Amino acid sequence: MSFNNDTSFPTTAWSMVRAAKDRKNPDYLAAMNRCIAGYWRPVFYFLRSKGYPLHQAEDLTQEFFLHLLERDWLARADAARGRFRTFLLTILIRFLSDQGAQRAPRQKVFDQRLVSVSALIGDSERTFQPADRETPEQVFMRQWAQAVIANVRRRLELWCYSKDRPDWCEIFSAIHFPPPGTTRITQQELADRFRLTRDQVRYAIEEVNRQFIALLRAEVGEQVHSEAETDSEIGELQHLLSL
Repeated sequence: MSFNNDTSFPTTAWSMVRAAKDRKNPDYLAAMNRCIAGYWRPVFYFLRSKGYPLHQAEDLTQEFFLHLLERDWLARADAARGRFRTFLLTILIRFLSDQGAQRAPRQKVFDQRLVSVSALIGDSERTFQPADRETPEQVFMRQWAQAVIANVRRRLELWCYSKDRPDWCEIFSAIHFPPPGTTRITQQELADRFRLTRDQVRYAIEEVNRQFIALLRAEVGEQVHSEAETDSEIGELQHLLSL
């Protein structure tokens, strides 16, 4: 297992998409905000990879999501026709082709009606520079994959705290999400750090790994229709995060 990510927003399940498609649904606004939070980074990074400067990419990202809201584009989304992220990427490309040279930013309107833009753009986004070897489409998909893993890690942290074992989450992170540039830590080093025996560390790793896999399958399962599709999607996640 070798996932790595730094994103902090939830991903999108089809149940959420269905709520976001129905303006009369009591969960409509919450679902739209979840959709925006989950896909803001993939859209923004896609635009940066297309060569748009920072502020224009910010403006275009919020304009795209306003169009998504105001023009009921989500009504076209259909789980039977494929993955939601592919649908969103398709309409994003069409949206860009329709943009003129002059657009008036609608930051105030966006912040009044939906999740605050300031909560979605951080230092890591502002300093992002696309790698030469990645296409904008690959950047979009990799950001989606990172969002999935980030959401699973948040759920895993809550599970560890519910077991009154926050140290288990730290052990898991030290093994699978080490800081960049550090060497692989050993079980004995973890035992010394957390004042545990090596057997206790081994047990913690086994338990948390098992729970991570269960949570990952549950997260991905919300976005597909079968166990076979879940396996395929997890394989796609691993591929995207290894790029």
